[in-house]
Amino acid sequence: MSPAPVTHIVSFKYKNVADAPEAARRFQALLTECKLDGKPYILSLTAGSNNSPEGASKGLQHTFVLIFPDLETRDYYLDVDIAHQEFKSYIRPLVQDAFIFDFVDGSFDIVE
Repeated sequence: MSPAPVTHIVSFKYKNVADAPEAARRFQALLTECKLDGKPYILSLTAGSNNSPEGASKGLQHTFVLIFPDLETRDYYLDVDIAHQEFKSYIRPLVQDAFIFDFVDGSFDIVE
């Protein structure tokens, strides 16, 4: 059985909306900047601005959806990858709120 891909969802509410375009550009650049053994490892990265008419966005303005090949690679991204660490240092002062949610498709075990 091969490892299951991990979906990593990140949403931001910016302190100043003027920072949003550059923040989005830098986040999207992680697709090619994040490397493991010299090769990009993020399988896909999609992103966009909220356009839901349902009124349940809680003020979050941008969402980024990344797919990693497995949990170990996701953990490398979170804890080790230099490009991601630099992005986190850049983005922290710009956001008022963030939402992060990771899952493996079809896995409904509750992790506390």
